[in-house]
Amino acid sequence: MSSDVMYVQFEQETGEIVGISPRPSANHHDIEVELEEVVAILEGRERKKNYRVEYEPRKKKLALVNQHEKQFDGASVRDFIYELPEVEQDDVDICVYQDTANSCWKILLGNSLQKNLKKQGLRLNKQLSFSVTAKHDPNILYKTLFVDFSQIVRDNYAVIPFDMEFEEKNSDISVFTAKMFDSYSFRRDIK
Repeated sequence: MSSDVMYVQFEQETGEIVGISPRPSANHHDIEVELEEVVAILEGRERKKNYRVEYEPRKKKLALVNQHEKQFDGASVRDFIYELPEVEQDDVDICVYQDTANSCWKILLGNSLQKNLKKQGLRLNKQLSFSVTAKHDPNILYKTLFVDFSQIVRDNYAVIPFDMEFEEKNSDISVFTAKMFDSYSFRRDIK
């Protein structure tokens, strides 16, 4: 074991930091980090509560994140206003499915991402949002779908009932989101 390695113990439900140690914990979930990532916390220059363990979708692993620093990792405007492609794809990370037969939206988690998240051991208390808009136009909003990501991880999907007339029809719509994961799709089952 290198002295440049530390272990950050965290609460599985929230990602809240409960301790930092040179050895893995038998009682908590932990991640291995470089000493330089936590030295400011250990020396008291940074507060532990300003950090948490979060899943980094693009790297597909858990990481220690400062809650007050947003990193965009080369993100473009297209990542902040990302239109989900309306094509059939195998095992996308997130699929938004307009299920008119059952009068609901389904937000589905891909098999690979599901396995990776369960292996990592974090539930991700985050809310995802998807904007249902006019076709190819994020400026004309019809509805916003909000979903608790921890529910999707737990159940592999989330269901949002229809409550607007356009949802039951073959309306020309698109779905936009802030791109956090590698792959998305928008599927429709029109009566």
